[in-house]
Amino acid sequence: MKLYNICFSARGTTQACASTIASGMNMETVSCNWLEKPCTEPMAIAREDRLLFSMPVYAGYIPKLCAKMLKNLQGDETPAVIAAVYGNRHYDNALLQMKDLLKKQGFHVVAAGAFVAEHSIFTSVAKGRPDDADRKAMADFGTQCARLFGQDSCPEVRVPGDPAYNADIAINLPFKPDADDTCTECGACADICPTHAIEKENIRVTARPELCINCGACMKVCPTGARGYHSAVYEGARAGFEQRCAAYRTPETFFAR
Repeated sequence: MKLYNICFSARGTTQACASTIASGMNMETVSCNWLEKPCTEPMAIAREDRLLFSMPVYAGYIPKLCAKMLKNLQGDETPAVIAAVYGNRHYDNALLQMKDLLKKQGFHVVAAGAFVAEHSIFTSVAKGRPDDADRKAMADFGTQCARLFGQDSCPEVRVPGDPAYNADIAINLPFKPDADDTCTECGACADICPTHAIEKENIRVTARPELCINCGACMKVCPTGARGYHSAVYEGARAGFEQRCAAYRTPETFFAR
């Protein structure tokens, strides 16, 4: 029995959370970050194996490109666990969306968790998260999931969310990352961008803002720290968001009963 630990992690945070959960499962693990290795070809996970599927939450849903890639992932009533990693606002319908998408692909979701990490856009929100308490909760969650994985049969987990959700709603933020004068035009940001919103011919801006999902991969990979949010519009939005999302939110976990 193998555990397939699949995530999308632009800044490394979701991947770190997934690894901590997987450590609590103590299984032979095959890991894949869809940022680095997109799922563009059919991939089957057998009934005797297990899936840990971890996604960041962008405006209440998983990234659209991940929902699209998920259509290439096929289970055979394969038991699965889902984890939503969000920036201390709320995970909204992300868990329900993940469960629905995986069910369509032949997976049987037996547990779910929602965990807080530093916000990918307003990085002062949930600064330092996940913290030690979060990591312990993740590892404990993994241990409990492993027990469910060992059962001969297990019902489907129930997760919160609005059954009438619409994941196709387009949310295009009025600010995108750009580069300041320390940019060396190395091209690393264009190479890593999962939606090809950055063009090497015009590297210092987000040339195709309609494609940008504000994942932060370009900022994470920038060797000089040149790339970031520099506009007055961003600063205005940041102040309000910090105030609304200051309260400490704790992990939430759900198990099949």
